[in-house]
Amino acid sequence: MALSGSKVVLRSMLGRRFQTVTTTLTVAIAVGLLLTILSMRDATRQTLERGSGNMHLVVSAEPSAMVSVLNAVFHAGTPSRALPWLQVLQLRRDPRVAYALPMQQGDSFEGYPVAAVEPEFFESFSPDSSFDPASGNAKGRWLVSRGRNIEGRFEVVLGALVARESGLRIGDTLQLTCGLGGGGFVHEGFPYTIVGVLELSGTPHDRVIFADLVSGWIVHAQDKRDREGGGAGARVTEGDLTSADRLVTSVYVRGVVRDGRQVSSAIAELASELRRTPSLTVASPSAEIDALFRIVNRVDRILIAMAFVVLVSGAVSIMLALYSAGQMRRREVATFRVLGASRGQLVRWVLAEAMALGVMGSVVGVVFSLAGGLLVSAGLKAQLGLVVTPSVSPWGIGVVGVSAVLLAALAGVAPAVLAYRTAVAEHLRPLG
Repeated sequence: MALSGSKVVLRSMLGRRFQTVTTTLTVAIAVGLLLTILSMRDATRQTLERGSGNMHLVVSAEPSAMVSVLNAVFHAGTPSRALPWLQVLQLRRDPRVAYALPMQQGDSFEGYPVAAVEPEFFESFSPDSSFDPASGNAKGRWLVSRGRNIEGRFEVVLGALVARESGLRIGDTLQLTCGLGGGGFVHEGFPYTIVGVLELSGTPHDRVIFADLVSGWIVHAQDKRDREGGGAGARVTEGDLTSADRLVTSVYVRGVVRDGRQVSSAIAELASELRRTPSLTVASPSAEIDALFRIVNRVDRILIAMAFVVLVSGAVSIMLALYSAGQMRRREVATFRVLGASRGQLVRWVLAEAMALGVMGSVVGVVFSLAGGLLVSAGLKAQLGLVVTPSVSPWGIGVVGVSAVLLAALAGVAPAVLAYRTAVAEHLRPLG
């Protein structure tokens, strides 16, 4: 009677459903974790680099370059120090500077950070690093998808995610709150009107409300006057602003570049000169992102090592399951020998079952990685406003999947040896 190896393997796996399912899940968790880490690491880095856009430097008064980039580019916190307007004017007069775009941060609306900028901000800065405002080519410019740009006082435009999640519409008014967390006081008496919504950029800027810079100066000058008690109810106007009121928390700086290039040869010299001023912090977003990922990569290595440990434990569970089953089914194995199965066939059947468990675990692990990537990207979007599109490369799937199957096959060696050494006469004796 001809024995079908595939039927034997299938019946063996179905006969131990619980062990088959648990072993498959163990392998799947390890494969899914590995693929999720690999796919999210590359996708997150690309998103973070896209957030810095076409600027070259961030100039601020923050205590460190990393904090400066996190606050100015990723809107992760409230800046603690400010720069005078004179510093912006000096940067703009430098022939090596293509643009110097001031930003004032520190306010929010219902948890969304507010960045006060000039209308030129949207003409010059773009999340697309290839956009050169000096080229005259509009391709890559950050556009307003609905409504219009800021043109007057007390106007705001919404980032794409703010408009989508908050329910705010063009024409609505809002009053800003001091600080990013809860408990801040509301800037009452200064309603802002929503005039536009920016197109989706897939960066942290999508969760930001952009307001008029001069209006921000007026609001904070009024707050200062009210605190000092010298306002007597008078309302601050633009003409009342002093040099002490015209403060910014950071400046986006782009150096002059040659046509078709994105790197400025003069920006390193400019940065070196600016760093000689003790009150200034000059940060390169790309360098700080690299530094951030050097830290993250250490965590990645630990997670990858843990995933491999889980994968090895899955292989061990395959070995234990098959070895235990082999011990209990030695009489059945002896019967197969009597029916014509050779020792080689028995070994192949056991190894095939082990590899089948590895293949099933790999397939389920790919599904887990896709689901895990979606969960992580949703968390990054909700917490940091980062739009990360997880992608699992075929190369990564192949390497991780083949590794899982090879480990499973290796785990099947001991049970296969047990089947090979099963003595027919000894295990076919009459029971009792």
